[in-house]
Amino acid sequence: MYYTYDPKNSIRIPAPFNRAITPIFMGDDDKITDCAFSVHMTEWDPGCTIDVHSHDTQTEAMYCISGTGVAMVDGVEYPFVPDSMIVAPPKVMHQITNTGTENLKVLCIFSSPNTAKGLRDRAMATVEEALKATEK
Repeated sequence: MYYTYDPKNSIRIPAPFNRAITPIFMGDDDKITDCAFSVHMTEWDPGCTIDVHSHDTQTEAMYCISGTGVAMVDGVEYPFVPDSMIVAPPKVMHQITNTGTENLKVLCIFSSPNTAKGLRDRAMATVEEALKATEK
């Protein structure tokens, strides 16, 4: 099967996690019904950070395509620059922050696969939690 990155399919995540998530190949794809991974592109706005989080059953690999940032995996910080990659196995806390002046573009691969709806739901739930925390 052939797939392309199409920013028209982006899911825009509002503040405080200003970023766009673009599904490329997801677990709910109707062309391939038995696959052990999914792929999406994430683009962080300058200054954006995601919450420190982990995934219960999934391994996430994140490959930096462009931009500059800092990645934290299991409490250790690493420079996150083009051609670098971090991998977070299940239950390992991780976070990425865009420290540069341009978008930080990252290719993300999940094993087992995500769905586009699952990506959107998790991202929006995180935004809601962050907004509630700032109201307190």
